Amino acid sequence: MLRLLLLRHAEAIAHSASGDLERPLTAMGRADARRMGAYFRKSGLAPDFVLVSPAQRARETLEMVEHELMQKPACATDSSLHAASVSTLQALLARAPREAQTLMIVGHNPGLAQFANMLVGDGANHDLAQMRNHFPAPCLAIIDFPQDNWSAAHAGGGHLDRFVTPAALPGQDI
Repeated sequence: MLRLLLLRHAEAIAHSASGDLERPLTAMGRADARRMGAYFRKSGLAPDFVLVSPAQRARETLEMVEHELMQKPACATDSSLHAASVSTLQALLARAPREAQTLMIVGHNPGLAQFANMLVGDGANHDLAQMRNHFPAPCLAIIDFPQDNWSAAHAGGGHLDRFVTPAALPGQDI
């Protein structure tokens, strides 16, 4: 079984004189990213490999999450993640390292939300309805696949294990 962790970056400032790639997290974004990292630790979520957007807000979010992990996973920055379409994300997934049983992608909307919705089959559960309604900054969609090869993960073939938003997390460290 394969597990995909789709993590949307935390809240960033609206504009940066240096451009979109250089937008840092807001104070609330940093707090939410730390809380998300604490959720990773408490839940035992440990990616084997991470693909992260080069945008500062995505890298900062990942740093806050990694700070809580017992072991820092292998990581690669991929420039195509900055404005990734569903087809770009699907291609990245298909090329993921075979040895990575738990893969995390840290990126942006609208691509991540569209990708999560495309991967997850139909079903009737609260998390699925919530994910399809709103994919806030930050949020985490955990999608499981019965396959043993990332290139076999396909549209509708995933099962949404859970969908986590800051609203579901305690205000203090977990």
